[in-house]
Amino acid sequence: MHIAQTVTAETKSQDHGDVKMILVTIGIPFVNNENTLADAIRSVFAQTIKDWELVLVDDGSTDRSLKIAEAIKDSRVRVISDGTNRGLAARLNQIADIARGVYMARMDADDIMHPERLAQQIDYLDTNPQIDIVGTGAYIIDRHNRVTGIRSTLPLNPTPSAVATGRLFIHPSVTGRTEWFKKNRYDENFLGAEDHELWCRTLKFSHFGKIVKPLMFYRENSRNPINYLRHYLKAAHYNRKALLKHGYPLIGWEKTYALIMKTYIKSGIYTFATLAGMQHLLVQKRNLSLSREELGDATKMLDNLLNTNVPGLDEIEQSIKEAA
Repeated sequence: MHIAQTVTAETKSQDHGDVKMILVTIGIPFVNNENTLADAIRSVFAQTIKDWELVLVDDGSTDRSLKIAEAIKDSRVRVISDGTNRGLAARLNQIADIARGVYMARMDADDIMHPERLAQQIDYLDTNPQIDIVGTGAYIIDRHNRVTGIRSTLPLNPTPSAVATGRLFIHPSVTGRTEWFKKNRYDENFLGAEDHELWCRTLKFSHFGKIVKPLMFYRENSRNPINYLRHYLKAAHYNRKALLKHGYPLIGWEKTYALIMKTYIKSGIYTFATLAGMQHLLVQKRNLSLSREELGDATKMLDNLLNTNVPGLDEIEQSIKEAA
């Protein structure tokens, strides 16, 4: 069983030769996210923890995303761009390779972090040294930054059956020990299902945890319906591939083939719903409703996050607006 070294308050930030060990690396791969990247970055600067580095990795953007990233004036921010499109798994592995943080937080370029996300996840990992990866619950937001619901608020179920079904984490909510990510790399052959394959492959020797409180704002269905369907079908294909590779040792062949058949049925349902203009109804079924008070609190918090000052960001956004 792999158990990472516990990092105490005294050892969290220290010098290793000429390289200072930072508390946490936040990694954001991005590709053509000019409409959402700035808000994701604002939520990093809004964190109650300040001992962080932000690694922004461009995956071949053709819009103004890279200009937004490069405009930020803060020494804690690194921007990586090689002009190629390599995919999410490759970029996450790249971030792990260059991360200087004791911990590594995963985030998408169209999501927004709760201001206490990093503090609470790192405290959880410190308190539970046997845990390698911790995920969280999430508020759901639409393309207009409106809070529409909440998801993944049940306690973690890290059984082989639950992991095989792909219900372990909301992927961009996870934070873990950087050494774990370095040793357990994403498989770049599972496009859109790289997280599912990784959890299935590492379950037998890893420990997973979860904070059920929503500590991020997860943007859902920001693509148009046809593009969303293409993404869904591609992910389903690679989820089946992951099940064929890892299903038998986890749950046996009978349950594995049952799950594979279920993915085919769901793919058919999503295809029909998309063509019938009802895709949004299926997407909404994944989420729970918020009370009026919960919705008000979440909306107020999100508004505050979106007003966070980031050196250089307002100037580039104003420049982009004037050029439009």
